[in-house]
Amino acid sequence: MEHHLTNKILKKEKEITDYLWTPTEGVEISHATYPLYNKWKSVKGLTSIAIIRNPIDRFFSSSFSFTKKFNQSSFEDWTSFKDILSTYKSITNWWRPQHEFISPHTRIWKYENGFGEKFCNWINTILPINFSIKTKTYSKVNDNKPQLVKTKALVNNIKKFYHKDFEDFD
Repeated sequence: MEHHLTNKILKKEKEITDYLWTPTEGVEISHATYPLYNKWKSVKGLTSIAIIRNPIDRFFSSSFSFTKKFNQSSFEDWTSFKDILSTYKSITNWWRPQHEFISPHTRIWKYENGFGEKFCNWINTILPINFSIKTKTYSKVNDNKPQLVKTKALVNNIKKFYHKDFEDFD
């Protein structure tokens, strides 16, 4: 009996994984922008939450992916910066402005507010579940990947490119 139950759970987990990661209209459902996911019948009526992050911190936390192909000055020049991010945001949603994922009904939590008791209480007021987080500490990996330097010119370009995120989410 236990083996049958385990297989049933594994099958359900695979269905969920396939649902989240199989592209629909060329996009993984877990990374769809608001207008696209809103038209799918399977999400109508579902509660929508989003965890947003300061665009500057968000950019620098994953900018290492650019350092193999582009140099610092490519990001300090506005035209080059805009072209690089516009190209990449059409390939992967990592670089899209966050406001493109938010519906008028989405409940928003700011990453910078942390994930402690206040976050759990916030989730519990929105979703009909008993939500809690078990805190785990991780050591930061120092993998010596080249990083972009947080210069004034680069920060200004980030602010300019993600201006609507700053306007909408303060």
